[in-house]
Amino acid sequence: MLLPLLIAAAQPAAAPDPVVIALVAGEGERKCLPDKSLCLDVPGDASDGGLVLTAPQTGKADDLALPYSRDGHQTLNLWPHLIALPSPEGAAADRRQYLMGIVIGTTAMYSGGGGNGSRLHLLRLDTTPSNTRLGDEVLDIVWDSSLMIRACFSEQDMKDRREACHDDYNFTGTLSAGPAEAGELPALTYRAVATAFPRTSRRSQDNSGQRLKAADLVHEKDPECSYERTLRYNPATSRYEMDRPAPECSDYTTP
Repeated sequence: MLLPLLIAAAQPAAAPDPVVIALVAGEGERKCLPDKSLCLDVPGDASDGGLVLTAPQTGKADDLALPYSRDGHQTLNLWPHLIALPSPEGAAADRRQYLMGIVIGTTAMYSGGGGNGSRLHLLRLDTTPSNTRLGDEVLDIVWDSSLMIRACFSEQDMKDRREACHDDYNFTGTLSAGPAEAGELPALTYRAVATAFPRTSRRSQDNSGQRLKAADLVHEKDPECSYERTLRYNPATSRYEMDRPAPECSDYTTP
């Protein structure tokens, strides 16, 4: 469950700032740059989670190992965007650098309900016509979730809750790239939105037997777990870090 990101316009040749590029559909399950110069795929039948990169215009292909794997409860999917990075000073004209993402999802089932959640992992990707290299992970952040908890256990519960017999909790994250700053990688803006349905529901409480009003049957934003943070790359840790800690929102993010 991925919502659209705030996507900047395609980067002009002379523009110094990073941009988030929406990948377009390619052959099969591939996702490609708009000009089809580079395509990416994480084949669903690969248990080791390999990343396949192809250059349709030249026929070149690379199969790169990812530092993640699939199992019975974990899925790997390509984040359908690339963050194009400004070229380092003195870099070859045909060298391109990106941040690419892998969305790792987990699923849990329980009596009368279930849920899924995912985290976004960003890694460096460095390409030239003759060589492609996948670098280190620089970000691991909660991305999205959808949880459904049973809340009716009798006919009276159904009546009291106006037949809204499940509590729903949803969380979605988005990323946008800010202007290039002094440093190795650009600042990113992370926005999170968490909602509960009905609006009176709290996962940490027993919500069965509530007498709901018609006005309660809406998805209401949680003001504490709907937040914005600036992420900056810290060369000392080789990772992105938030400008201040995120709130504790496991009621929304943990299946």
